[in-house]
Amino acid sequence: MRALLILLLAMLAGCAQTPTLRGTGDLGIVIERASGRVAIVDTTAHSILARVEGLGDLSHASAVFSRDGRYAYVFGRDGGLTKIDLLQARIDKRVIQAGNSIGGAISQDGRLVIAQNYTPGGIKVFDAATLELLSEVPTNSKVVGLADLAAQRFAYALFDAGEIWITDLADPRHPRTQKFAAGQQPYDGLVTPNGRHYMAGLFGEDGIALLDTWQPQAGAKKILENYGKGQEKLPVFKMPHLRGWAVAGNRAYLPAIGRHEVLVVDTTTWQ
Repeated sequence: MRALLILLLAMLAGCAQTPTLRGTGDLGIVIERASGRVAIVDTTAHSILARVEGLGDLSHASAVFSRDGRYAYVFGRDGGLTKIDLLQARIDKRVIQAGNSIGGAISQDGRLVIAQNYTPGGIKVFDAATLELLSEVPTNSKVVGLADLAAQRFAYALFDAGEIWITDLADPRHPRTQKFAAGQQPYDGLVTPNGRHYMAGLFGEDGIALLDTWQPQAGAKKILENYGKGQEKLPVFKMPHLRGWAVAGNRAYLPAIGRHEVLVVDTTTWQ
């Protein structure tokens, strides 16, 4: 009888340690910037499952997710890059990779995580599984608008240098970069849903820089030039990042700098 009781207790203990089975498709995160933590949420049940502490300065945080949806990679303002296991609700890996960072991207095959940095500038390339630093591309400029392209390429804009760069990471330890003139103070960027066109908003002038990533040798061109010509610019209190705007169907919806307006653009003509 005693042996049977011990066996039953052991079985119950084993059951208690079995984690709840859960898919990753319903999981998401909410950045709790004031406390430096994230809440893991069930987006179907609209419930908080857990909170993960210790993510540093999240005042300008952004995140990308692994292909299987299990991990979130959070880029903090203090240069922290944190890999969170959403199923186990814990930090899997964390590195401080820069002094001031405002975002990043993940490759389409899920193998590389890239951070874009204000201080000291440039991008850094990490192994998504281990967060090992594989390479970096210095820019001597704040980097904004980092976006993934096909074939392990990434496009991004240089705020101080007024350029758009495309870096090929087919060999992630030996990046190859193309550079294109963009305009005055590109402040953010996005890629159209078909992956073809990279747009960089220009803070220092009216207009948008547009680069055809399928034919980059043609260089970047200006669209929507002088959309506010002849009108007094209004003060800009908060940078209206393009990441918060959209392309839907054959229409792009973009912020007009110095105007309290949205520009609706035909993406077949860029008018």
